[in-house]
Amino acid sequence: MKSKIRSKALPVVSAVLALSLMAACSSGSQEKTEEASADNKATSAVSVKATLWTPLNANAAAAIKSMNELPIMQEWAKKTNVTFEFQHPSGTSTQDQQQQYGVMVASNNLPDSMLWNWNNVTGGTTKMFQDGTIIKLNDLIEKNAPNLKKILNDNPQIAKQLKADNGDIYVLPHLRVGQYGQYKTFSGLMLRQDWLEELGLKTPETIDEWEQVLKAFKEKKGAIPFTSQKNYVISNYDFAGAFGLPGINFYVDNGKVKYGPLAPEYKQYLALMQRWYKEGLIDPDFASNDTKTMDAKVTSGKAGAFYGYIGGSMGVYSPALVKDNPKAKLAAAQFPVMKKGDEPKFTQAAWEYDNVGTVITSQSKHAAEIVKAMDYLYSDEGAMLKNFGIEGQTYKKENGQPKYTDLILNNPDKLPLATAMGKYFIANYSFTGLDDDRYNDQYYLLPEQKDAVKIYSKYSSNTYKSALPPIAPTPEEAKEMSKIKNDVETLLKEQVTKIIMGSMKVEDFDKTVEQLKKMNIDRAIEINQTALDRYNKR
Repeated sequence: MKSKIRSKALPVVSAVLALSLMAACSSGSQEKTEEASADNKATSAVSVKATLWTPLNANAAAAIKSMNELPIMQEWAKKTNVTFEFQHPSGTSTQDQQQQYGVMVASNNLPDSMLWNWNNVTGGTTKMFQDGTIIKLNDLIEKNAPNLKKILNDNPQIAKQLKADNGDIYVLPHLRVGQYGQYKTFSGLMLRQDWLEELGLKTPETIDEWEQVLKAFKEKKGAIPFTSQKNYVISNYDFAGAFGLPGINFYVDNGKVKYGPLAPEYKQYLALMQRWYKEGLIDPDFASNDTKTMDAKVTSGKAGAFYGYIGGSMGVYSPALVKDNPKAKLAAAQFPVMKKGDEPKFTQAAWEYDNVGTVITSQSKHAAEIVKAMDYLYSDEGAMLKNFGIEGQTYKKENGQPKYTDLILNNPDKLPLATAMGKYFIANYSFTGLDDDRYNDQYYLLPEQKDAVKIYSKYSSNTYKSALPPIAPTPEEAKEMSKIKNDVETLLKEQVTKIIMGSMKVEDFDKTVEQLKKMNIDRAIEINQTALDRYNKR
């Protein structure tokens, strides 16, 4: 939306009234030429090329080799006079990306800017600033980012999430905020709705009802009642939530930081999981399933329930199931509770800022221009470009609302919806700027997906009361925390898996808790508490 800088010559007033018409025309022509020349010089003066390092999202990688290929990049450059040259690390795993990031920083061969989830770096952006890798952005935002500045002024809770404890800002964030940025819950429990109807069962709400449904799926459908991926034991907040716990995670109880596995109720959860496994209600391969294996079990109709994403799971599984069985239907289920009428305490809800954003390195000579260019993505026009692409090509306006064209919804190359989006613009993954949930209204095409949005988000406000907010441990604290967390989660994954499979008694988990104490889990709680106290004072 940046307007061109115009330099207009003042009209020359001649004292001689008898100038010829030709001379007047000649003067006017010269004036316009000078104006155009000044205009071009001003434009070229701020036109820069800046490098941007960021992993290539899987949705985009399925269709393009680099974000340089996205059509919106040319439009973005026209609007801001900044052309970004993208650099993508090879490899898709976070570990691969972390390794390549480390090599890049160690070699001191830095791009102008970098965009990533900065939780992947121990100590986060504060440590990066202290190490001299990136610069502080407060003054640059004040002078060059009016759109982001307004968002932070109007939404103090977002400013609180974004700022370091000392008030510094190091990142130009990806945000879910405003009129079209309210979706913050994207995943949850799913199950076969057609089986429920066939068996005369209702969607389960309590743990007892879930058990009844899973038994029916096993006994009457011959199915794997509940399947999951191998990391499920680490992210087991769905059923553990019924016991008032977020699984293997830290949480806040009346202002005090606690750790799920240390609570007495965690043993009750483990006892339930062990019994469900023994009775065949949990996939016997839960500890080894990879993504492809789980996908195959669901799409082949062998599984009755699972944890998944509204877009990437339900949006893929539902069409695959219907292809072989027209009556097949998936449905979202609320996070379970223990007693009928209780509200879920923990859901999978995201904060407005998800720790993804752009940082500017200390080696960049274009910091102000990069901030200006990124700020465009916080404007209404820039957010439209980011989330919907180019009007007339990938979307059109209907009753004032953006609607994707058949290039996206019915792609001529038969690209899946997520891939078609990834080929043309940035909507279904995190990137600096504003989300626009009007994309989700079309991304979630199926009725069951639209229902899932309502179901999963119904109690998300409860999560914000109990979940640990985006605190910022100091670099020293973060280093210490990382060591403790890795040791603790490695032990828990092993021990919890053994308990669920029955090779270890639930009662023996007391010994595991003792080991956690020796691994300094109390110190980890203390670090989080200190960081939370600082966060609350921001």
